Amino acid sequence: MIIPRRIFVRLLFILSLVAFGAGPVASADSVAPESQAAAQVGKLGDRLKVELKKQGFEVGEGYFQLWRIDDCPDSFAVMETCFFNNPTAPYVLPVVPYWEEEYVDPATQGAFGPTREGYGTTFRLDPNEAIVIFGFLPPEAAYFGQQSYLFTRKGEHQTDNTTYEFLSALRATEVFFHKVPDNLERVVTFDSLSDSNNNVVIERQSGSVWNQFRYFIITPDRHMDRQVRQVLHKLSVAKKDIFTEGIPSNMRIGLDADADEFMTGLRYSMPADGGEPGAPSDLWRHDPTMRVLRIRDTWPNRPSQRYPAWEDDSPEARTAVPEAYLKDDLKALVYEVSERWEQPLVDDADWKKRALPFIDTQGYPFNMVGPLCDNIGMDCQGDTQDASYQFRPGLGFDSGEVHAVIGTLGTATGNATYVSLGLNNFRLRLGAKNVEGTKLVGSATEAFYGDVANLDKLYVYYFTRDCKGLEELTHGFCTSVEDKELVIPTGIKASIVERDYLKVGTQRGPDSTKTLPSMVLTLHVPAP
Repeated sequence: MIIPRRIFVRLLFILSLVAFGAGPVASADSVAPESQAAAQVGKLGDRLKVELKKQGFEVGEGYFQLWRIDDCPDSFAVMETCFFNNPTAPYVLPVVPYWEEEYVDPATQGAFGPTREGYGTTFRLDPNEAIVIFGFLPPEAAYFGQQSYLFTRKGEHQTDNTTYEFLSALRATEVFFHKVPDNLERVVTFDSLSDSNNNVVIERQSGSVWNQFRYFIITPDRHMDRQVRQVLHKLSVAKKDIFTEGIPSNMRIGLDADADEFMTGLRYSMPADGGEPGAPSDLWRHDPTMRVLRIRDTWPNRPSQRYPAWEDDSPEARTAVPEAYLKDDLKALVYEVSERWEQPLVDDADWKKRALPFIDTQGYPFNMVGPLCDNIGMDCQGDTQDASYQFRPGLGFDSGEVHAVIGTLGTATGNATYVSLGLNNFRLRLGAKNVEGTKLVGSATEAFYGDVANLDKLYVYYFTRDCKGLEELTHGFCTSVEDKELVIPTGIKASIVERDYLKVGTQRGPDSTKTLPSMVLTLHVPAP
């Protein structure tokens, strides 16, 4: 039996009142069905603020804002980067009120777009504070995750290491090693601080995820975590519904100008309802049924109780289905594509020039993993252990190029629950376009590419200025790349990033050293 949505929302609202011990409220008939979730969050939030203040805590409330591709110009004007965002997922960012004595760096204000006076998406941390995000999670999707980052730090980046040398050879050091443009005493890091609280983590601990009421505590202090949990327990919140992200002890905690600067974000990707304007997922993104509080203990001289450091070996162990068995098939498919276009790869020199492998950014010597970046002052570009990242830079579109991306499909090999193929504007560091993994399925078949083995585990996808007239060669698996400022304008190089999210049966992305690098084969539009 299918329950009408309005009835389901009412039932969810009533059940949540019981679960949270919210006590008597206005009858369901007095609140519009669409706003019942928001009303429940508001009621719980008000009670939580009252209880926290009773315990002597200072409490401020923030809000949320969406960071999208269209917001890139604002970010670029401040930071000279758009952080290589995943174009699949606009980011939902908590915006928190500043503490009265907190140093606010004018050089990073507006890093993710303008905010209200006295609020910011980036912040320092009092040793005895916690940020609490709570409310209804969004409708079902391929992925949801909450994660915090070290954003900027006072100091210098290091150049005497293999990662810097490797990136120097790629002429990409300025992308991953750079200062805050208007505050050259600080480096941009954007490094992960821990493993994320994603949908698999949430489901394994609490039993369910989508449209569920959940709580996230972000704090550098174990004592604050216990105190907030005690207040939530008093409000009848189940322990299994609370998730803590401990800020590690090797961070420079404090509110002064020399302290580390942080940010946190919510990733929400590929909603099941398609995410079109007006869909429940789109409404949640623009106005999340959540609240964010900033809390601190003002008891004088209380020493903080820090969490362990986030070290090289801290990231969760990751596994993968080895893809080496597909290496010969992948190479055969690259050659078959070149033959079908009547632009065959004729010798080793031609292969090295026209068929280039993707680079694994998380493996040695790139090492784009939070603590490894932090150690050398490298910008990790908002990394997460929930995905593997591989990319191919240096692609042009101004001379009739057609770039065929040919690789293993993680959803078919068992190494991903969803795949994202993103096209980046390299000047802006902007994820400009995206191809969801579902659009790669069926792109490599015997009907298209002959007798290559294991085609069901492979894909072929094309990027060029205009896909029109190329249907017989691309079979419709093609994205046109407009000559526009927020896409790839004339004279600007592009890169392509492949993200494999959440290996099947685990709560993290695949071990990138066991996946097979995709290839980019450069072709040209055939002469008429």
